[in-house]
Amino acid sequence: MHSTHFETFIGAFAALTEPSRMLDGDIILCPPSEDYGYQSTPKNALAFASMGVDGVHYAILKRDGAVRDDSPVVQVSPMDSDDVTVVAESLLGYLADGCGVSDEEMEALFDAERAGKPQLVSFLAEHFHGTHLLEEERTDKLNARYGHLVERKPG
Repeated sequence: MHSTHFETFIGAFAALTEPSRMLDGDIILCPPSEDYGYQSTPKNALAFASMGVDGVHYAILKRDGAVRDDSPVVQVSPMDSDDVTVVAESLLGYLADGCGVSDEEMEALFDAERAGKPQLVSFLAEHFHGTHLLEEERTDKLNARYGHLVERKPG
């Protein structure tokens, strides 16, 4: 069995020196953080990127206690009243949508990465622009579909 998209993604960035672990201006956390230190971070989330401003970070939701290929990606904005927003149905979808490519094209990059032909980080560096991932119509649909998977910490 091959590694999950998330494991492959983190492994690709972990191979870089710390100052190089960037994706569209966000710092990729290697290793990801089980407890990023904010009350608004879902208890079933694993933080993998930080914007570096106002505590904004990105996390993948564990499903049935594990990060899976169908685990949604959320943006956590601790200073906002709408503090958790689902931005993609999966890490593959998050990266594909952010790069403006099909899931199949992104999957081919993961396959190459797993086969020892590192291309993922350089492709993401050139193509990933996450601003449209937060378009309201898009996130409303994603929150309606996956929002129930967000496990809130007790208040």
